[in-house]
Amino acid sequence: MSERGLSIRRLIYIAVMTAILEAAKISLNAIANVELITLLVIIFTKQFGWRMSLPVVILFAFIECTYWGFGTWSIVYFYMWPLLVFLAHLCRHAESVWTYAALSAAFGLTFGAFCSVLTVFIGGFKAAISFWIAGIPYDLVHCAANFIICVLLYVPLNRALEIMKRKSGISFPE
Repeated sequence: MSERGLSIRRLIYIAVMTAILEAAKISLNAIANVELITLLVIIFTKQFGWRMSLPVVILFAFIECTYWGFGTWSIVYFYMWPLLVFLAHLCRHAESVWTYAALSAAFGLTFGAFCSVLTVFIGGFKAAISFWIAGIPYDLVHCAANFIICVLLYVPLNRALEIMKRKSGISFPE
């Protein structure tokens, strides 16, 4: 297959993975801080490498911003999801579901703290601390939900993507 054919196939994968993230996000919108995005980003990064996952999360963040409107939270999406890709890439050789469950939980627990970083520039340090503390109950829910979702769904979703990747016959650069 030509290099152009591989590039088109990779673009299709990026589009499909982005659509999966958006569908997963919309499907659980009614439940605060319960989401599949963290797990999917981890699995996409493990299976397809950061060069595939990074454009996916940036495109996902852009779609979210155009759907919900641009605001201060938009900036957070453009650094939080790439941060998760980076962390998942560092863990990509781990075989234990518990490694990924711990990463998912930690990401959920610290999401509010990382969101409050932007508040430092808007309202100052005290405002950022207040923002972060007010969100701790939501971060605890996010942490627990991410952990449970990862423990339950990591193995079957990862296996499904491994099969799909093998059957597609193309390699993805790390």
